[in-house]
Amino acid sequence: MKLFTKLSSRKATVGLDIGNHSIKLVKVVHLKEGYFLEAVGIKELPAGTIEGSDIKKRDVLIDAISNLVNQCDPSIVEVVMSMSGHGIISDKFIFKIDPNENAEELILWEAGQRSPFDVDDITLDYKILHRNHETGEIEVLLIAAKNQIMQKYIDLLYDTGLRPVIIDVDAFAINNCYAMESSANPDKGVVALINIGHDLTNITFVKDGVYHSTRDVSTAGGYFHKVLQRNLGLNSEEASQALRGRYADSIDANEVMQSIEYAAEELSSGIELAFSYFKSSEKNDSIDKMVLSGGGAYIPNIASILAKKHQIQVRVADPLSFLQFDPGLFGNMAPQSFSALLTVAIGLALRKCE
Repeated sequence: MKLFTKLSSRKATVGLDIGNHSIKLVKVVHLKEGYFLEAVGIKELPAGTIEGSDIKKRDVLIDAISNLVNQCDPSIVEVVMSMSGHGIISDKFIFKIDPNENAEELILWEAGQRSPFDVDDITLDYKILHRNHETGEIEVLLIAAKNQIMQKYIDLLYDTGLRPVIIDVDAFAINNCYAMESSANPDKGVVALINIGHDLTNITFVKDGVYHSTRDVSTAGGYFHKVLQRNLGLNSEEASQALRGRYADSIDANEVMQSIEYAAEELSSGIELAFSYFKSSEKNDSIDKMVLSGGGAYIPNIASILAKKHQIQVRVADPLSFLQFDPGLFGNMAPQSFSALLTVAIGLALRKCE
């Protein structure tokens, strides 16, 4: 009790990851010596609650978020949330700028020219990644979010009694999480952070430890789910359990794995297209490692299947590995069995909210 009383006076951030299949919440206390995981929760959503970026069952989602917050910590008000998918685009570009010119005005003008969305319907943000004072060139990362989609989620959170203090992007949260997880032993070369969600797979490229770019692949966990239902005649719950490696003796294990390998071919093709795009844009012939996250990271044998198909090292992310926490927080569950599912939420909670 004394430990938590002491921790409660420290600065904490709550990351809320609203996915199509489930919502994840983590509360992380920022300490001088690292990070302490104070609260965590995962709640699955009824099918059809969110489709793509569209909220179909608003009241159901509000109840789910409210229940999750109450289970984790009823005092939570401020949260960091994120966006991904078709409502978000990111781009990186280089251009010259005169020292006497207003950099922000030029960047936003350039952003307006590049965005496929109507500039009046989006919110723009950017970060200067690199500035070459000799040539006057700057490298800029641009983010554009559709106002209509973003506002729907903001309004929804306010209706749950929460206040979004930062709106981030899934890819950046994943990158932040990976940076902390690998800080003790940084990876060299190009690493592909592959977040396999239910409706979308995000591929974030990190080059020599620095964020490079993100590509989305439409094949994700939901596709594996459909293939198992179709090939084996399973209902939705049976398919979900099979993707967790749990199924009745009446279900042929070989047929399950054959269906998973079949679905993995489609995912692998999407990944290869993203790899080809990166290689052509960077004139780089190699991807050195994959790190899997999201619920799809636990599809049986998916890491070994992708490693064999792409002939590179593949591992599953473990963002809980760099957090301090009370072992009793997870009851009898082994943290490594679901850690990767919390990648986005933990990445969001690493943000400092002043």
